[in-house]
Amino acid sequence: MSAEVARIERPGPKLIKKLFAVAAATGLIISLAGSTPAHNKEKDSQPGQKVERTVAVDPQATITLCVASGTLTVRGWERAEVRVRSIDAEVLELRRIDKVKDPATPAMRIDVMVLEKAMRVVPARLDCQAVADVEMEVPAGATVQVQTRDGDINIAGVAAAYAGSQNGDIMIERATKLVEAGSVGGSISLKDSSGRVNLSSAGGGVEVINVRATSVEDTLEVGTVSGDIQLVRVANPKVMAKTVNGTVTMSGALVKAGSYAFTNMTGDVVLAMPHDASFRLMAKVSEKRLLVSDFPLTFLSEPPAPPAAIAPTPRTPAVKTPNPPTAQAPATAAGPPRETPKAIAKDKPPKEKEKPAAKAGPGQPPSVIEGPVVVITKPATVVAPYVRRIDAICGSGDATISVASFGGTVRLKKL
Repeated sequence: MSAEVARIERPGPKLIKKLFAVAAATGLIISLAGSTPAHNKEKDSQPGQKVERTVAVDPQATITLCVASGTLTVRGWERAEVRVRSIDAEVLELRRIDKVKDPATPAMRIDVMVLEKAMRVVPARLDCQAVADVEMEVPAGATVQVQTRDGDINIAGVAAAYAGSQNGDIMIERATKLVEAGSVGGSISLKDSSGRVNLSSAGGGVEVINVRATSVEDTLEVGTVSGDIQLVRVANPKVMAKTVNGTVTMSGALVKAGSYAFTNMTGDVVLAMPHDASFRLMAKVSEKRLLVSDFPLTFLSEPPAPPAAIAPTPRTPAVKTPNPPTAQAPATAAGPPRETPKAIAKDKPPKEKEKPAAKAGPGQPPSVIEGPVVVITKPATVVAPYVRRIDAICGSGDATISVASFGGTVRLKKL
């Protein structure tokens, strides 16, 4: 069996398309042409000890790190320098890839090269092939772009994070401006962060807790193929969550004038909101599934009624009657009485008066919809079976919720 490790490309559009499956982490295009080594503070290592490199950088620098396999840990700190350590690597090199006239100027872009001892001969061709765990400290205002094929990624306390792992989990905390992450076979967790968010996982779940926006343009997009999506205390003005096979759950207050869109092919959509939530609901639900709401809803259009079973009309047996005598019309001043036609006149039963529609009892929705608007105020729980499309409002409709669930139940719960 060959021990050769398959080559991994540096971060770029092609690799992102392979790793993220849905899309994630755009902007990982790093060119190595014309790169020059940065001035590193090196510490010689002995067998079994960590290799460490440090270089001064701009507080808002961009740092790139890539390995074939291994856990990558990145932490933000207050120093204007990058420090990289690894106990598995033989060589750590911090390459400056920005072009400046004065080399003494702090670097704006740094590429971290992780090489094993056998890779020293042709490092350019063996970039991103190391099998090593790497720890890195960067300025708190930095942007980090990290990638591993087999391994977990942990990032905390940076401005922007781009992360990709083929077979590993990704955990990001306290990012302040932007997060884009994708995993093919692992889960993604984002906590206590702000800014624009784009997360995607093919074979794992996605969890987002306590995330807010820094501007009105900060969207939050989450997508999975076969994993659950859990959103807790999300305060971005525009939220989109899509999954093919999983449960979508959102818990927390709605943003005023916020827009929320949820799409689920085979699972449930559960939205838990405060009791005073105000929203407009536009839902598409399979005719075999339910929409269950703890909130009083005012329908803005008539919801389709469930298909009613048509009972066959009983037939009464025909009764033969003898021919009645010919009726004579009474004489009038105009002339003699006229004979009626010889056709047989059958007795017709008297018409029954139409009964008025029964009024709904207390706490019951009306049985007959009168007009385009139906107001339901009493029931704590509204169950609308066989609904394909629903357009309803709760309160003054401050936020907009769009839901499409084709194989599951939509639940609106009160916190």
